[in-house]
Amino acid sequence: MIKSISLIVLSIFLFLSCSTLENKKARINVVHWNIKELESSKLNKENHQIKAVRKILNNFSFNILSINELQYDTKDVPNERFKSVGRNAERFAELIGKDPFEHAISFTQANTGNKAKHVNYNYATKMTIKARKLADQDNFGLFPGQYSTAMISEFPIKSEVVLKNLKWREFNKSVSFSKFRRSNGRRIPTTIQLFDKSFTDSVIEVDGHDVHIITLHTVPSYHFGNKKTPNYERNKDQLRFLEWYLTGGTDIPVKLPKKYSDIKPLKKTDKFIAMGDWNTSIYANNKGSTVLRRIFKSVDSWIEKPIHTHETQHFGEKRTKLTLDYIAYRGLKIVDAGIYFPKENEGSCHKYSDLPSRLKSRHRKVDADKCLNEKSVELKQASDHFPIWASFEL
Repeated sequence: MIKSISLIVLSIFLFLSCSTLENKKARINVVHWNIKELESSKLNKENHQIKAVRKILNNFSFNILSINELQYDTKDVPNERFKSVGRNAERFAELIGKDPFEHAISFTQANTGNKAKHVNYNYATKMTIKARKLADQDNFGLFPGQYSTAMISEFPIKSEVVLKNLKWREFNKSVSFSKFRRSNGRRIPTTIQLFDKSFTDSVIEVDGHDVHIITLHTVPSYHFGNKKTPNYERNKDQLRFLEWYLTGGTDIPVKLPKKYSDIKPLKKTDKFIAMGDWNTSIYANNKGSTVLRRIFKSVDSWIEKPIHTHETQHFGEKRTKLTLDYIAYRGLKIVDAGIYFPKENEGSCHKYSDLPSRLKSRHRKVDADKCLNEKSVELKQASDHFPIWASFEL
C-alpha cells in the first residue's frame, strides 16, 4: 500500500514537473551595442575600453548580442603585423567570457574602408588631414573592414541573408547622383552600393520556431562638413529598404534585379527582431527620421519614447545627445526592455579630477571635486553609445 502511494506521488511530481517545463516559455534576451571603434589592436591586449565593455556586459543575461563598429580582420590590415581573417568576433566573444564554440556567430566584412589607400602597406588608423585624403571616399573608413557588424547567438543560425553589393540605384531607380559630391569635391560613382556597411538577416531557431534577427548599421545622417553629401539621402534609402524588408512596402516602388530574386520581404506571420545603430533620431527632421517614424507605426519598438543612446564621450556640461540606436520587433511578447544609462550623480563617487584627460571637457572648466558614478565612468570608457536591451517570449 505504501509502495503504491509512493508511486502515485512520484507520478504526480513528474507530471507537474513536465507541465511546468512545457509552460515555461523560451526567452530571447538581446543586447545591441555600438562599441566605438573596436579594432584588431584593441582585441589583442587588455586595455581600458575592453575592461569597461566586459564589466558593463556582465550586467546583462543575454543570449543574443549585436555589435556595431567591430573591425572585420583581414590579412595585413591595418599593417603586416596582422594576419588573421574573420576571427575578431570570436576573439571578442572570448574577451567577454563567451565560448565561441558554444555560440553561433554572424560576422560580415563591411563595405567601409574597402577603397581606402595605404602607404607602403600601412593603413592610417587615426583621423588626420592626411588620413582623410587616404580614406574611402564613398563608404568612409580608413582601412578595409572598419565598422563591421557581428551577432553572437546562443541559438543556432539556420540560414542567413547578407546584402553588401546591392547598388543604390538598383533599389531606388530615381535617385539623382548629380547633386552629390565626395568630401574631395568629386562626383560619387553611380555604381555606389546602397549599404555603406551591410544588411544581415540571420534566422535562428528557438524552441522549434524561426525568428529573424536583422542587424543593420546605417550611414550617419550628417554632413561632416560636406554640404553636398549623399549621407542624408542614403540613410533614408537604407531605412526604406529596412521598411520594405520588414513590412512589405515603402513609399517608392521596389523591384530588385533578377540576381536578387531570393531577397524578399518578410511574411506578415514571420517573427523578427531588428536592431542596430540606425544613425538618425526618431525626433529629428532628417529624411531618414521620417522613414523611421513610419517604420514604428507598422512594427513595435522595444520601448516608448526612447531617450538618447549616443552622447559625446566626455563629462563636460555641454554634450551632444542623440537617439540613434533601436530595436524593432514583431510576433513576440516583450517582457522587459531598456537603455543602459546609469545616473551620473548616484552611486559610488569618482572625482572629476581623477578622470583620464580624454573624458574631461576640452572647453569648459568643471569642479575638480564633482562626484561621478563609477558605472557612468565605465560607460564613457567603453563607448560613445549606450547598450540597449530587450527580453522577449515566443
